[in-house]
Amino acid sequence: MSVPRITEALPELVRDGVISAEQAELIRARYAGDAERGGNRMLLVFAILGSLLVGLGIILIIAHNWDDLARPVRTAIAFLPVLLGQGLVLYTLLKKPAAIAWREGSAVLLACGLCACVSLIAQIHHIGGNLEGYLLTCSLLILPLLYLPGSFCVALGYLAMITWYAWIVRFEGFGTWKWPWLFIPLLAAAVPYYIGEARRNGTGTAFWWLSLFMALSIGFGSQLFYTRWEQPHVLGLMALAGAFTLVPWLHHGRTLRTWPWVLVGGTTMLVTLFVFSFRQVWESIDLSHPADWPVIAAYVAAGIIAYGWSLRVRRPFEQWPYPEGWWLFALCFVTGLFSPALAAILVNLALLVLGVFTVKHGIERDSMKRMNLGLAILSVTILMRFFDSDLSFVLRGLVFIAIGCGFLYMNMRMVRQRNSQRHVP
Repeated sequence: MSVPRITEALPELVRDGVISAEQAELIRARYAGDAERGGNRMLLVFAILGSLLVGLGIILIIAHNWDDLARPVRTAIAFLPVLLGQGLVLYTLLKKPAAIAWREGSAVLLACGLCACVSLIAQIHHIGGNLEGYLLTCSLLILPLLYLPGSFCVALGYLAMITWYAWIVRFEGFGTWKWPWLFIPLLAAAVPYYIGEARRNGTGTAFWWLSLFMALSIGFGSQLFYTRWEQPHVLGLMALAGAFTLVPWLHHGRTLRTWPWVLVGGTTMLVTLFVFSFRQVWESIDLSHPADWPVIAAYVAAGIIAYGWSLRVRRPFEQWPYPEGWWLFALCFVTGLFSPALAAILVNLALLVLGVFTVKHGIERDSMKRMNLGLAILSVTILMRFFDSDLSFVLRGLVFIAIGCGFLYMNMRMVRQRNSQRHVP
């Protein structure tokens, strides 16, 4: 039943004595609030899209007659979107400080105007440069918009921009071995905004996306400070992944949408374990390049501190087993220095343990998604053994049938359990 039909039925329900007048008012207020929030979301989306379209329209109109304009005129026009965006931001701060749509729309328009202005000024006056410098300049210019007026969309663009900048510095230096040290203060400048959003709107969808971009930016950027990538670097990667999966426990008692941290950390951990489940990977471990060990040690220390801090409110293997996956991998790594075959066996056992605990937690919490994730971990672990074993096609086919039957049985079992609980008086 839609919201209008519910509210229209309330007078009849009150007249028939089904509900009281006070209950009718509570229901009307409840669904009126939902409708208002839905309208605000739509207004926010259209405000952002409208700002982008206005900016693109201005650029297209100017570009049509660009070559016929004198250099001073082109310079003045380059600053026009910036002045327009600044005017809208000022109007928002003075007249619409609580309007999210105005805040996001004006900030997005100003951010686009700043990026376009930098590019146009460089083109008009033939200022040399590269993409690395352009991204750095634009990042510094749009950084204040995270706090004044405070824009979620600009924050996402800022995180993506500084991560792109760090990638270019590290991998497009053509053998110069440059490290993106400026990425660290640039990322740190966005942390107060993230913490502030957690306090203001930590349960909203916007904060979920902000957490995802922050986790991806930190996770990706942290791997750009190595001299060369080799197997020992996975120790630091897994330690950080374990720390990511512990983020929800670091604010235990407060409901925040920080699940993207667990998503990024857990996915990284599972992919790494799947890769290291093959013996050939362990046989090629090389510890002869100690240059990156301080960085690896720093990441490992971060993982240990996060795990120790979480033990104040979390028991081992509680809710999800991924934080313990880091310790299992560390044990496998030490073993792999002496016996690659045994290390591969231990990694497969670790995957089986993670899969079993994930299925167990899914059943206990009546979560079909979590249960199927555990079944998927178990299934992929078994199927990957087809690549390093000589099994007949008949046996492989039987394994596929068994896995499929297992999925069907467990899902049907959970559905029957839900139905029986629903019909219990």
